[in-house]
Amino acid sequence: MQTAANEIRYPDGRLLLPLPGEKYARELGKSGSASLAAHTCTYKALCGYSGTGYTGAEREWFSCDFHKKPSGWTSGGSWYNNQTKGRVGNWYDGNKKWLGSTPPAPYGTKHGQWRGVGYVKPC
Repeated sequence: MQTAANEIRYPDGRLLLPLPGEKYARELGKSGSASLAAHTCTYKALCGYSGTGYTGAEREWFSCDFHKKPSGWTSGGSWYNNQTKGRVGNWYDGNKKWLGSTPPAPYGTKHGQWRGVGYVKPC
């Protein structure tokens, strides 16, 4: 369900898009510069970003299910694991074969790689 000009909410999370001419996704109406934040990932979510350095579109996943990675994310990117302390996120290929896990939360990387990832599974 579209809840703002740049936000789509799903039962398992949301997709937040950067506004035209902006590098970082941010909630409309929030003051301050998103570029100053290390990430914009909501607490208890595993977040993926289409660009490096937490730039571009942001996809948040909350439920502990398999979630298809956004189709346009074919290389580069970044991610932040902001789930409860100690919880890991998992990456799977297109056949749901496990590829690896994130370090325990809270942890993120500004230089990730979406190539080969087909599914994401928080926790």
